[in-house]
Amino acid sequence: MNGCNTNVFGDFLYRLRKERGMTQAELADRLGVTNKAVSKWETGEAMPETALLVPLAGIFGVTVDELLKGERNVDDTHTSDRADGNRADIFAGITEEIRGHISNEINGHLFTRGKDDGVDTFYDKLGGLICGIWVALCVAAYVVVGFATGMWHPFWTIAACGGVSCGIIAIVVGFFDREKNEAKFAKGENPYTGGACGIIMLSCVITYLFLGAFLELWHPLWIVFVCGGVACTIVGAAGDFYAKSNR
Repeated sequence: MNGCNTNVFGDFLYRLRKERGMTQAELADRLGVTNKAVSKWETGEAMPETALLVPLAGIFGVTVDELLKGERNVDDTHTSDRADGNRADIFAGITEEIRGHISNEINGHLFTRGKDDGVDTFYDKLGGLICGIWVALCVAAYVVVGFATGMWHPFWTIAACGGVSCGIIAIVVGFFDREKNEAKFAKGENPYTGGACGIIMLSCVITYLFLGAFLELWHPLWIVFVCGGVACTIVGAAGDFYAKSNR
């Protein structure tokens, strides 16, 4: 990244974040870094690690090349496509935020509980064991109910929601990992904020799947994701405030 102007990069990152309506804390949580790191990127004091460029570009819907250059590529031959894309910006922003929350919580907590050192703790192993048993039970229940009633739909939601609920189980088990949580508090991070948001968003997925499949109300039940996103914003802000006030 020697050829990258850190100030140009920082200004572009700031504009992208504001366009998405994200706070530095939210972006930091999505990437698994500290608020201070994001602040340094935007002020030009530092650059993100190479491994973070792809997920960072994905969050804002740009390429790594555009990110490093500090501007979007202009392609006049796709003007109409861009116009169509602009009309879907609001919906895309909502779905990207939802996908990001779910992805972060599953990647950060499912079986691994966000391990930074790559070492399995007792709670990591316990969460993985419980999740494995739970998924097996849900799949078995789906097969039994499907054969007994012949109604594979909408009972496929049993298996699907069983897998999604694994994330919730792993997050809850991780809450008891006192040593890891205290270490995060020492760094000014609230270890419970991301977990709480993960539980909220995963619960929204389960609610949406069950009600959508059984009541055939896929629309307008997508509103549960919007409500979940709003709840996560409130929880995140409250969690960051608590962590900072207790440093």
